[in-house]
Amino acid sequence: MQVLEPVLERHRGKTFYVTEKLDGTSFTAFLRQEQFGICSRNLWMDETDESNVLVRVARGMKLEEKLRQARDRLGFDLAVQAEVIGPGIQKNKYALPAATLRVFNVLNVDAFRLLDHGAMLEVLGDLGLESVPQLGTVVLNHTVDELVVFSEGMSVLNPRVQREGVVLRPLVEEHDEDIGGRLSFKAINPKFLLKYDE
Repeated sequence: MQVLEPVLERHRGKTFYVTEKLDGTSFTAFLRQEQFGICSRNLWMDETDESNVLVRVARGMKLEEKLRQARDRLGFDLAVQAEVIGPGIQKNKYALPAATLRVFNVLNVDAFRLLDHGAMLEVLGDLGLESVPQLGTVVLNHTVDELVVFSEGMSVLNPRVQREGVVLRPLVEEHDEDIGGRLSFKAINPKFLLKYDE
């Protein structure tokens, strides 16, 4: 976000929802034409590899079963994108007793379209999955420096540690040509960067 001042100016006055940016490992689970898959940021995982934390989390949360049930209800295949957090992941900053996930995107795979915010939260409720921490909404009327200050604060998941930052997205999915895709801003908390030397 710190490098997108012209984009911020163009979208000034719009309402964005705000979430906490979690420091975990990237995770996607999807159902596509009857095939279930689990991916990291760049790799498709072997769904039978119990040594992989992403596979263990997906199995423990019965994601394949949940995505199939959701497909039957909604009439389209789904993918969920999330951060996996907990022991053994990024030093477990959130002090969790077991690995789990928090979802930040739900994709209609058939239409290849991300669900709008309200629809995403509704689907997550039906799936019995938790979203990344929701921090409310804000009308975009800030300078870059003001948004950096806005990013500062303690984590909802562990109020003893600085949050990594915040993510701002419109309530209805939108694209921006200058960004080259989805309208979305991340503001990184400088106190987090200093604390964890990142």
